[in-house]
Amino acid sequence: MTPAQFEKHIEPRWQKLEKLLNEAEQPQPTAAVEDLPATFRQVCHDLSVAQHRMSPQRLTQQLNALAIRGYRVLERHSAGGWEAFLRLFLVEFPQAVRADWKLFWWCAALFYLPAVLIAVITPSHPEWAMSLLGPDGMVQIESMYGEDSKPSDYVRESFGSGFAAFCFYIWNNVSIDFRTFAGGILGGVGALFVLLFNSLHLGAVFGYVHYSGNPLTLYTWVVAHGAPELTGVVISAMAGMRVGWSVLRPGRLERRAALVLAGRKALPLLIGAAILTSLAAVLEGFWSPMDLPPTIKFVAGGMCWLVVAVFLLFSGRRQADAT
Repeated sequence: MTPAQFEKHIEPRWQKLEKLLNEAEQPQPTAAVEDLPATFRQVCHDLSVAQHRMSPQRLTQQLNALAIRGYRVLERHSAGGWEAFLRLFLVEFPQAVRADWKLFWWCAALFYLPAVLIAVITPSHPEWAMSLLGPDGMVQIESMYGEDSKPSDYVRESFGSGFAAFCFYIWNNVSIDFRTFAGGILGGVGALFVLLFNSLHLGAVFGYVHYSGNPLTLYTWVVAHGAPELTGVVISAMAGMRVGWSVLRPGRLERRAALVLAGRKALPLLIGAAILTSLAAVLEGFWSPMDLPPTIKFVAGGMCWLVVAVFLLFSGRRQADAT
């Protein structure tokens, strides 16, 4: 199937999603919006296939924008109000993470171990940074974390304000979550690829800063927002792998039915991961640029990691015991 044929084949689906989103955003949505979750999952699948086939950037950007818009609408409507939305994030999301705790730790290992390995190797073999970051990426890293550089100056020059930086970070972070999740539909291979790519890139950044920059500047900048952001990346990979496993091992169900069921179970993981990375964008846009002593930054960062860990370990346990 040529790119043009593929686009023509999926066009009715994303047009349907766009129509459903328009209806769902009305003050009184019609009954047709009940098809929104299923259509949303289909378009996420189309996005994954489009990225796998290296379709034109115009198409992938359009599908990605629809996926993010669909997530926002589902976030507002699928849970049925703020109370139900808070229940999804505070109860169902951590419960879903704990229910698949083995998958969580597998995804965490696949993300953190390669990053640490590259971070350790790169200072003595800087060619890894060139391969993984490229010349432009290395220049950007030096302008943020060089000996005489400040990330806050770079953010101010690039975005003009913390709010503009926040808007960019939230778009970028949530996009990564959706790409990771969508990649899982291809038997989990796409999710693993996105996870490993981000892992290697992260390790190269840390390694290159240790080679030619100021590590203290890097650590004080990322220590706080890294807790929700990196955890969100791992959990979005969990969601993608859950869906991918249903494709490879549908059990007694038809593959399509298994995929739909896995998508429903993975939805709290995806939404929770997106919320975590959105919180990371708030911290990165407003807290990280503050000129505070390193001790304060590290204490605050440690608190962020502790809060995320306690939240995932204990939130929603009382409700689970009650049922």
